[in-house]
Amino acid sequence: MEGVGFMLAQSVRQQIAPLVMVLATASVEASCQKNSLTFVDLLRPFCSLANVNVPVRTASEQPYRLQEFNMRMFYASEIRQPPEETAEEYLLEVVNSTSENLPAEPEEDVQRKNDFSAALAAADARTPSFQKYVKEFMRTLAFSEHEAVDHPVASIQAVSSSDDHPISRFVELYNAENLPSLIEEGAMDPKLLKLYVLVHDLQEGSVDRANEILLEMRSTFGVNNCRILCINSGSPEADDGSPNSNEDMWSSHSLRPMTPLSASGVDKLDKDPSGRRRGCFITQADVEEVTDFVLDIAVKHIIPTMELRVRTLYQQVAATRKGLKNQLKNLWWRKGKDEVPDVSNGPQYTYTSMESQIRVLADYAFMLRDYELALSNYRLLSSDYKMDKAWKRYAGVQEMIGLSLFMLDQSKRESELCMETAINYYHQKSGLSSAKYATRASLWLTEMHKARGQYREAAVVLFRSSTEEGSLRSALLLEQAAYCFLRTAPPMLRKYGFHLVLAGNQYSNYGQKTLAMFVYQCALKVFGHQGWNYISDHVHFHLGRLCQLLENNAFAVQYFKKVIACSHQSPTNQAKFLSEFLHVIEKSDRMGAVLDLDLPSIDLEHVYVHFEDQRTYASSAAASVPEEIWTSVEEGLVPAADKAVNWLDARTGNAKTVTADYNICVAGEDIGVDVEFSNPLQVALDVSGVSLVCNFTAEGSTEESGQEFSEESTLYTSSSIDHVLPHDGQPGTRSVQDELVLREEAFTLKAGESQVVRLRVKPSRAGLLRVVGVKWVLSKIAHGQRDFAVVGRKSKSRSNKRDEPRPHQRLKFRVLGHMPKLEVSLHEMPGRVNAGEVRRLVLELSNSSAAALKSIKFKTDHPLFLLVGDSGDLDQEFPVCLEVGTDAVRTKDAAAAEEEYSTSGFIFSFPEETVLEGGSTMLWPLWLHARQGGTFALNTVIYYEPDKLSSGLRYRTVRITHSLQVLSSLRVGVEITPSPLRLEQFLLRLDIENDHSAESFWLRQVSCAGNQWSLASLQPPVVENGDESEEADVRAAYLSASVCPSQLLPAGQNLSLFFKLLNVGSGKLTAEEGFTSNIRLGPPSSMEPLIHVGKGPLLSFLLREKVHIKKPELFASLQDQVGGIAKTDKRKTVNTSPVEILHEAGRVDVMLISEQQDGMSMEKRISSVNDSSRIIFNDVCQCSVQGSVPLVWVLEGPRYVKHDFKEDPFCEVSFTLTISNRSNLDAHVTVETFDVKSMPLHSSVSNQEKRVGWFPLTSSAAPGVGESATGLTTTESVSSSAAAAAAGSVSSDKENVCGRTSCGPYMWCNLRSTKISLAAGTSAQVSLCVTTFAPGIYDISRYQISWSLQDKTLETEGSLESKSSMISLEKSSKSTEKTYAAGFTPISDELGGISGPSSKGSGDSARFGTEPGHPYLLTCISSGDDVI
Repeated sequence: MEGVGFMLAQSVRQQIAPLVMVLATASVEASCQKNSLTFVDLLRPFCSLANVNVPVRTASEQPYRLQEFNMRMFYASEIRQPPEETAEEYLLEVVNSTSENLPAEPEEDVQRKNDFSAALAAADARTPSFQKYVKEFMRTLAFSEHEAVDHPVASIQAVSSSDDHPISRFVELYNAENLPSLIEEGAMDPKLLKLYVLVHDLQEGSVDRANEILLEMRSTFGVNNCRILCINSGSPEADDGSPNSNEDMWSSHSLRPMTPLSASGVDKLDKDPSGRRRGCFITQADVEEVTDFVLDIAVKHIIPTMELRVRTLYQQVAATRKGLKNQLKNLWWRKGKDEVPDVSNGPQYTYTSMESQIRVLADYAFMLRDYELALSNYRLLSSDYKMDKAWKRYAGVQEMIGLSLFMLDQSKRESELCMETAINYYHQKSGLSSAKYATRASLWLTEMHKARGQYREAAVVLFRSSTEEGSLRSALLLEQAAYCFLRTAPPMLRKYGFHLVLAGNQYSNYGQKTLAMFVYQCALKVFGHQGWNYISDHVHFHLGRLCQLLENNAFAVQYFKKVIACSHQSPTNQAKFLSEFLHVIEKSDRMGAVLDLDLPSIDLEHVYVHFEDQRTYASSAAASVPEEIWTSVEEGLVPAADKAVNWLDARTGNAKTVTADYNICVAGEDIGVDVEFSNPLQVALDVSGVSLVCNFTAEGSTEESGQEFSEESTLYTSSSIDHVLPHDGQPGTRSVQDELVLREEAFTLKAGESQVVRLRVKPSRAGLLRVVGVKWVLSKIAHGQRDFAVVGRKSKSRSNKRDEPRPHQRLKFRVLGHMPKLEVSLHEMPGRVNAGEVRRLVLELSNSSAAALKSIKFKTDHPLFLLVGDSGDLDQEFPVCLEVGTDAVRTKDAAAAEEEYSTSGFIFSFPEETVLEGGSTMLWPLWLHARQGGTFALNTVIYYEPDKLSSGLRYRTVRITHSLQVLSSLRVGVEITPSPLRLEQFLLRLDIENDHSAESFWLRQVSCAGNQWSLASLQPPVVENGDESEEADVRAAYLSASVCPSQLLPAGQNLSLFFKLLNVGSGKLTAEEGFTSNIRLGPPSSMEPLIHVGKGPLLSFLLREKVHIKKPELFASLQDQVGGIAKTDKRKTVNTSPVEILHEAGRVDVMLISEQQDGMSMEKRISSVNDSSRIIFNDVCQCSVQGSVPLVWVLEGPRYVKHDFKEDPFCEVSFTLTISNRSNLDAHVTVETFDVKSMPLHSSVSNQEKRVGWFPLTSSAAPGVGESATGLTTTESVSSSAAAAAAGSVSSDKENVCGRTSCGPYMWCNLRSTKISLAAGTSAQVSLCVTTFAPGIYDISRYQISWSLQDKTLETEGSLESKSSMISLEKSSKSTEKTYAAGFTPISDELGGISGPSSKGSGDSARFGTEPGHPYLLTCISSGDDVI
């Protein structure tokens, strides 16, 4: 067995060795106790003999030699099996003694990564302790009745030379009362080899008397069996001759008694009361004498006695059991025992029975290392016990067969099967009393597997054995099973850790806290970082509890801390873990210690920093607006930064110390950090005392050090918050209340809830500030702190590197000195308004700092929506301040508004003398006009500068944003048509549609603003008879002006109003009236004041709207480029070409003033408070008064003519055609006239119609534009027409008034075509004459006007002749331009709604065009007829 099983073979030889029974007198024990030893302890170190070289001959004739020989020595009183309770208590003491060598405190690094070498080291450290336990465990199983390996081979009777009557003492020692109980029971042979030893203590006298006694002994007991042993030849003062001067040879061989002793009793065994060490009187000569004594009794007595006994027993067995005859006899004798029921121990066998003799033979042969002889007898005995159903003895024999096969190194499989058979029979057939023997067999089998490198099979055996054990032994077996899994190839780490957890649980159940902590820590190295949450929680929780039981609360806190954030556990376990953690914190002596808690869960990598440098924000919504939007709004408002170096660095002179990754803030102003806290548990968490952890360095220390704040700089310790809460008078801490003001937050997180908390810090002086992390108090007990881990995005140019964090993620700040700060509030700002609604807002400016500020400016990205009013706008209530009669200082025109934007970009500058002192407040009016529907983000910037410029910022801005939802209300469209009756008069059609889904609106007023334009009712005033008063005139005017059937326009309804638009000239309107004309919509009894649209905010909104229409690109940078929610107004404005060619005097602005009804009647609405009025202001700007036609003409002449056709058949009527050029270019005009075609004789027109001269406008009667009436030349047409007229006048035929020849009802008699030239803005008259031939009503519209406009700068040689064409009256339509209010989309004419704009109006139709004449009805009456 020099191979892998050498160590196991050595262990087997030591465990199964000849046993010598020792009987000693008290005097002998007293002499040995001088050395703190017993007589057996004195001899045990010398019982392992080496190099004995003793020949042995057992059953065979060939002898063999023993080179090594072991013996075991026990007192006669110890040769008995202790009670089970006593044995378990003794083994518990063994476990406790071995656990004392383990570390008293857990490792500080409780989360070490998996270290295989460290795990192996831990397993190796525990192996000796387990081997010691196994040795003591097998000792408790010795001296059983079913085995003979523990039966004594010989007995040593020791008597001291100082005893009285030594010979009689020898006889008394071997008294039956002193012998083992197994001898009395008959299981053990009392006939033993007796050796008589006389022990002489040299400290008590010379050896002479001892020699005399020895002679007497030899004469009585024989010469060979008597020996003398002299001891204690030394002294405790002299250590030179003592073998124990450097080491103790007896400690490793001494065996403690099975009876539990107190600690003092154990000490008495180790030391005498004097405190001398073991073997202090033993010299080297004594050691040599004891060695010779033991060797002599082993070689000359024990080995020969055993050898003789083996040969004798072998002969007896051969004579009775071997051979066919003996085998049949034995089989016949045992045949009747098959019917014997099973019992645990089977029948009783005395030492004289053949089975007992065979067992002694086999055991002696095994101890003499004749394993072949032992194996053959064990197998022979195995069949006997099996037939006798002595299962316990059968299992014991199977166990010895397995060991014999292992020692022979034969049939590995058979040896394992024998051990498995022994284990099974111990468990299944022998009862609970034999369970320990099954464990012993399992341990032997485990060692066999280990010796062969089969660690996995060994672990399986240990685990199976642990399940059968119900004591502390199960934990030890599980621990060893785990170590076996660790030693497999490759290592089975998961099974290793799992079995360690099982062992730790068992250790905890049996009160072994130190061992439980040790194995749990070993398991933690496996499960700590593998993501196996449940088993990791189990390990951490039990480690915490063990530390708590061991009163190591500091480490208990660390372990419990790992399980409080277990989101995967049930709510019950979560509450349990958290409660245990908080309970340990309360018991801990470091109550204020700050821990690295994982509860609540904090997003440390993604934080959002709110700070204000030169940019301040009025609300959190303003801070969330993208920076590019604010940059576009601030264009032209803030000065451009220096591109060479940062202007702030150049200003302060610290460009070298301020780096690009620092944010700028101002002392005395809050810095907010948004941190997301999450509750991963299913129980609520109480979080309080939440604040930031910051480091601050004052500006003076920064300048003195001359270095930049960095991670490694000493600035970190200048004013930091320690990991232990500062107490009053505590050394090593520094209060930061004079430099930083930290605001604490408290909140409760519900189960699974996440909450973003804004934590604030306010530096009180200039310097460098770094936000390190966040701290909090959990459930008002546990203090936690975590450091932020904000990193920038991955760099695209550099691999595996990250850019600096963005400004809103940076946690380092340079704090500037105190600066003025303007806080802005916008009062009465609605969140929802109707389109066109006008609101007065109040802008409140408060200087929250102590420094004064000046140079306040205002700019918004929606100048069409927001307007800064005058300070006097707040003197009166709304809407009284808008009514006619109030003072309004604002009077400007479109040119002034355009100049305002071109110079200042619609930036309003407060008066230069405006200085806002520290702590003061100023109110200023703002006007809101929601011009179109949609959702808008109104972004506004207010700029200001400090009154006294210091080393800080040169300016600051306040950014304000408001979300405004504009609902659809009224849609307004305007159509203006030149009047065919007068040149300076136009017809205006106002189309109104209520697009609101629920609200009704009260139409209040219609106004126009333009260059000398005035609105009038379509009908003239009607005055009642008998009422000539002025009031009657006013009432009649209102009645005539009330073209609106009802002022109330319900939801979803539309309405059209008609007015006359008059050019009253420059002398008719005064400057105070602002070139506006107003018409009140209402009955004569209405006394509502008019709204002033010529001054104040309404005029400003109107002028900005006009600038927007004329130059929309001016507003693109403010509105389109900022990414507003609503789209800009896409309604059709005035075409480019007409704008270029028409005079500005040809434009008029139409406005509709209305109110939201809100369900009130007229009387209640008038009597209600004015503040409740909601004014709706709809404007339609730049309406052209003549559409796309640059010329205006009027045909003037008589309407009624009386003529006697009997006397004169020709009736000539003269007309004057007045033509006006309204463009800014010269015009070449051609006027052409056309006669009506001759009526055919078989026309479908009735005779009556032919007689009176009325002809319908049919296609047959109306030639096309430019078509000649007869196809002849002008002279021919005139002559033929005259002849036809003459012939018709003479004839009396009623079928045709003109005679048989075809002729028209009238003809032009003075010209067919004429050309004139009109300069820009001039007029000309053309004389026309019409001849009729019969009484009737005639439409004098058979003429057309063609024109061409020429710019002198582009004029070329030759003139462009216009194409003339005749358009019939049925198909002709007047070309007019329709202009609509913001957001108005007209309904198709086919649906009966508001008319759409004319398709004409392109650039070509404006420079070249042809239009038919206006309808003009002429009535010719015969002088002899009565006019009805």
